[in-house]
Amino acid sequence: MRQTRHLLWRDAARHAFELRPMLLDQFRHEDFRGRRVLDVGTGEGRLAFVAAGIGGHVIGVDADRMKLQQARAYAGVKDIRRVDFVWGDVEKTSYHGFSSEPFDFITSNLCMSPEIVWHASHGLRPGGKFIFCCHHGDHWKETRRGSRWAFYEDTMEDLLGENRFEIEFMGVDTIVAEFEELREVELFLRDETIRKWVEDGRWEELSDSFARGEKHLTQSYLTVKARRLAHELPSVE
Repeated sequence: MRQTRHLLWRDAARHAFELRPMLLDQFRHEDFRGRRVLDVGTGEGRLAFVAAGIGGHVIGVDADRMKLQQARAYAGVKDIRRVDFVWGDVEKTSYHGFSSEPFDFITSNLCMSPEIVWHASHGLRPGGKFIFCCHHGDHWKETRRGSRWAFYEDTMEDLLGENRFEIEFMGVDTIVAEFEELREVELFLRDETIRKWVEDGRWEELSDSFARGEKHLTQSYLTVKARRLAHELPSVE
């Protein structure tokens, strides 16, 4: 499934930091009531609060203590009682350390790596679901620089298959932000992103793209729901 929207950059900016609709739609198709949920790379807990709001008992994990503090503060103000936030390195720490029993769901928003997929496979019960959104390989493609956190569909299919997952849904949600001048990109992006791109050469690549008349910037997201299998996938001869 693919969805692509072309928006003027000011309109695109209003959607830049939202949870992707395609991801939220996958949550609506599942019954979270009374289920154990682990939200990895939880940040300020946005996705964890979604899962808790539809009945899940959620543990949100992140290595950023400041963001965890913000998440706990929000949970306290809103009196959200089915969610706890704990510190952890989701690429290195066994997910068994967060619960004595396997999880029914593991979720993630824009926090993905092969290590996370491996840990998710070992932390879920058989039949449990792994629901996540990560950057697609086309994300920021105008800068001509890939990211270790971005995945194309075939790469993710292979990675999930190797880790005993069966894909139930995979979709790509893309927004192409359109500009008239390069300086508008400076208003569209965070200052830290611009500084990083200037340092590593991506800003120069983007400038060259604009000089060729390609005055746009692609934001692309891969949304996946996969079920943890009880056994290895059968080999294909």
